[in-house]
Amino acid sequence: SGALRAPYKVGDNMIKCLEADQVFNNLYSVGEKEVIVTGDIFGHQWKGKIDSLNLDKQYFCDIKTTADIHKGFWDKDERRKVPFIKAYGYYLQMAIYTELIKQTFGVECQPFIFAVSKQTPCDHDAFSFNSEQDQEYLKEALEDVKEHQDHIADLIAGRAEPERCGHCEYCRATKQITAFTSAADIEVE
Repeated sequence: SGALRAPYKVGDNMIKCLEADQVFNNLYSVGEKEVIVTGDIFGHQWKGKIDSLNLDKQYFCDIKTTADIHKGFWDKDERRKVPFIKAYGYYLQMAIYTELIKQTFGVECQPFIFAVSKQTPCDHDAFSFNSEQDQEYLKEALEDVKEHQDHIADLIAGRAEPERCGHCEYCRATKQITAFTSAADIEVE
């Protein structure tokens, strides 16, 4: 049978949702696709691939998928729910891409995210990073890179051992039970 399996059907619906949107077509579709950018950020080499880059108009676009655009994610540092863009580290990605585009092409570009949900029917929206709060988050993301990337490079090279948080993919994949935890002490996020 020629019917798409469920996960592919969702993906196909997401693509159709974006392609039917005029703003998406006017901004994303006209840019050069999958552009490789490279540069040095605080003494380390970085490489990225831009989904859609329009150097003439000085902007770039990235497509993101999420279960629900409006779902909040608990941020333990801020002690509140935050949008998926902050929760998934997309401020960091946009800050890095902005810097790499500047180093590769000598052009300061505005980032945009086109998000599409996995819901049926799909929700979709376009996000800019123009507000003062957005600019602060982008700046903080670069400061985090500056503060942590030497340690990350040491981890990758095997010169340092990771500190376990107990919740990330690495910790879940390498977890070994060392003691019982009281059921009343289960950590929740």
